[in-house]
Amino acid sequence: MNLQELQTVVHHQLPIKIFIFNNDGYLMIKHTQKALFGKAGYVGTDQNSGISCPDYNNVAAAFGIPSYQIRSWDNCDEILNQIQAADGPVICEVFMDPEQLFVPKLSLAAKPNGELVSPPIEDLSPLVSLEELTTSMIVPVHSKSFSLREEG
Repeated sequence: MNLQELQTVVHHQLPIKIFIFNNDGYLMIKHTQKALFGKAGYVGTDQNSGISCPDYNNVAAAFGIPSYQIRSWDNCDEILNQIQAADGPVICEVFMDPEQLFVPKLSLAAKPNGELVSPPIEDLSPLVSLEELTTSMIVPVHSKSFSLREEG
């Protein structure tokens, strides 16, 4: 989404509720870097490694859109009720753990020889046993799923 789309929402007073999940940067890239490079540190993924996020309250205010923040479960229900009661557009920023795991997910796997393998869509991480995958599938298991388990 870009800023021009926010103006379209405002111009037409569309009752769109926009939720921004703030994880202090690019969480999926953090996970990829951690999976591929271990604890070597992040590059260009969060405030400590070279990027930062805007203050979304200020962005909302610039467009005249009401904004809310959810920082914990303590105020979640109350804020969601306010958002649902709003007639026009709303922006809600949901703060989440900067290291939040996503499971199941499609991820890269590094083989011992350094080759990167992207498993097929049906073979999500964390990987289940080949036997469980085979018995769960109604089509043959993809060869990438076999190769992932052969070497690691």
